[in-house]
Amino acid sequence: MKRWLFWGSLGLLLLVLIIFYYLTPFPQRDSLTKSVPSSYSIDQENSFETQVHNECSAFSTAYVLRHFGESQTGLELYEKFGYKLPFSGYVLPKGILSYFKDSAYEATLYRGTFETLKSRLIEGTPVIVLVGDGLNWQHYMTLVGFDQSLSEVYFFDSLRQDDENGEAPGNRTLSTDYFLQLWDNGLPIFNHIYFTIEKR
Repeated sequence: MKRWLFWGSLGLLLLVLIIFYYLTPFPQRDSLTKSVPSSYSIDQENSFETQVHNECSAFSTAYVLRHFGESQTGLELYEKFGYKLPFSGYVLPKGILSYFKDSAYEATLYRGTFETLKSRLIEGTPVIVLVGDGLNWQHYMTLVGFDQSLSEVYFFDSLRQDDENGEAPGNRTLSTDYFLQLWDNGLPIFNHIYFTIEKR
């Protein structure tokens, strides 16, 4: 009985350590607040790509890197990402951070509010957000603008095959309320998270 208890406890501890390894680092609490204009968008020209399966992490990241003038495609980037879940190929947040570890860019994972998110965006670089519905699905999109008077937020979404926004920035528009609902993605610790990427 004691031997069974020992091995069971050891197995449980090992499982916890493995989960901890794959989920860390946890998001930093973001406290940045700036005077945010009523509307803001990143109007720099960028290309839209459509993902094939669950490569949204890489497609969102490639979009940000193209903002910096890098010639990157989502599928090429996805092959370089680690920390993918078996079967689905979904990339854990650590996969995005790990990709940038030894690069010319600094990626930071934050947990914050809509105000801190907008404060990061107005610094001039698209911001990757994670939206979803608990264990049913999670999806990375790239925030490129907002208009508070219209209660709209603008994204690059690699699930979209066409540019649905016309003259508006990005290729997808969500109402602010609907975005906040999706952003409250049902994941403990990893809800209301976003990635900033900047040159070192």
